[in-house]
Amino acid sequence: MTDTQVEQLRSYLRSLGLDEQADPELVDTPRRVTDLYGELFSGVGVDPPVPSTFPTPGGQKEADPVIIAAIPFQSMCVHHLLPFFGKVDVAYIPAEKMVGFGSIGRIVDHFSRRPQVQERLIVQIADYLEESLAPAGLLIRLRARQLCMEMRGARKTGELISLAGRGSLADGPRRQELLEQFQHAEQSL
Repeated sequence: MTDTQVEQLRSYLRSLGLDEQADPELVDTPRRVTDLYGELFSGVGVDPPVPSTFPTPGGQKEADPVIIAAIPFQSMCVHHLLPFFGKVDVAYIPAEKMVGFGSIGRIVDHFSRRPQVQERLIVQIADYLEESLAPAGLLIRLRARQLCMEMRGARKTGELISLAGRGSLADGPRRQELLEQFQHAEQSL
């Protein structure tokens, strides 16, 4: 946060008719908002975290799927700078490497901490996990509420669902089985 950013936001608020002279609650708003944006956009211009990986036990190839369900995330719509938030489910079939569970959460956080659209977010997560792990298969489901859809335009509440599949989970019966696992995990949480 810089003094220039704070003053620019203060000026913008005044242009909207929001003045700290008329409403003392606004006095620290420009600083708070610039601090908030600094945190929400902390993934901009920063390399993604290097995931913790380890060899697949027993050197197995085409092992059983590993599923990490309901990883929470929050991001900001690049079009309206309003939040969208939800859960990410990840399933992958290890090849040579497995990943530490915390690493997946850090990767989700990294890519969601920038102005984003849901469709790009899921592709960035999938591409990075595929590049980092070289799994035999990868399937990601991202479910999110979009406040730009709820607060303006359509003004409807709903959950948008995006899918990204790679390798042996790009299609086929195993993919469908994992989508059912995601659904089951969602209902049991």
